[in-house]
Amino acid sequence: MIFRKKKYHFNPVSLRYEEIITDRKRRLRNFFSYLVVILAVTLISGYLLNHVFGSRETRLLESQVKVLNRQMLVLLNKGRNYSASLRNDIFKKDNHYRTILQIDTLDYSFRLAGSGGSAAADGLSLQSNITNQLDNLIRKLNQQLQIQTGSFEAIYRKAQDYAGYNSHLPAIQPVSQNDLIMISSNFGIRSDPFLFMAQVHCGLDFVTPVGCDVYATGDGIVTFINYSRTGYGNEVVIDHEYGFGSRYAHLHDIKVKAGEVVKRGQVIGSVGQTGRATGPHLHYEVLYQHKPVNPAIYFDSGLTREEYAQIINKASNEIN
Repeated sequence: MIFRKKKYHFNPVSLRYEEIITDRKRRLRNFFSYLVVILAVTLISGYLLNHVFGSRETRLLESQVKVLNRQMLVLLNKGRNYSASLRNDIFKKDNHYRTILQIDTLDYSFRLAGSGGSAAADGLSLQSNITNQLDNLIRKLNQQLQIQTGSFEAIYRKAQDYAGYNSHLPAIQPVSQNDLIMISSNFGIRSDPFLFMAQVHCGLDFVTPVGCDVYATGDGIVTFINYSRTGYGNEVVIDHEYGFGSRYAHLHDIKVKAGEVVKRGQVIGSVGQTGRATGPHLHYEVLYQHKPVNPAIYFDSGLTREEYAQIINKASNEIN
């Protein structure tokens, strides 16, 4: 049994402390009043805890925001690494390629596309700060990549031009080193074997047995095949573009047609003794802007016999 604590009050008339007697209804009323107050306090506390101090959903969202912040930091660091790679590697190589291909280099201040955005203002959250930095970095990288893409395209076009130029340049001997006996006459002044006086010799004379293959020394188009009345006998002329041409004279036979596109290393005829010739040989000329120049200037002196054979085989495979 639980004993209820008695309460007293002072009676000023009797000048005595008298016990306070509470009837049943009053006690029930007091009980329900206390219960209502407790329920109200509980509801208010729950509301404050859920809406002010954070609900379960709020805590979950805060956790997700922290994860996103960490992921954005990872992306930010990767972006900075890519930016450093562009500055320290790609940009330098790109300017080296431009120098080799004789293209004006790009200034680094232009390549960097500005210095990026400013830091986040005071009072902004960590998330806002990271977001601003990541946004600025992405925008900056996008601008740098657009500039670099344009530069690579310019380099590619120039490299293609050089590749075309190099493949058309008359840069190999017109006869194989295995067939060559000797070069009997060089470019320049010599004693003419028929006139017995000093004359300008406009090419090189390659002495080989009759019937040895003669090769185109660069890519081009055959512009002339005929028996020449000027002493060259059976003659082939090739236009190599870029201002270059080549002439092959005294041929035994001709294996190409006028207007035919030929590749470097393609057989165009064979060594003979037609026209004004003292013996079997190939008279070979290189023309630049329609004027004879020394063919030896354009020979690739570092070309081995194996590499020469590879050029011949490549041309043969492309034709077949």
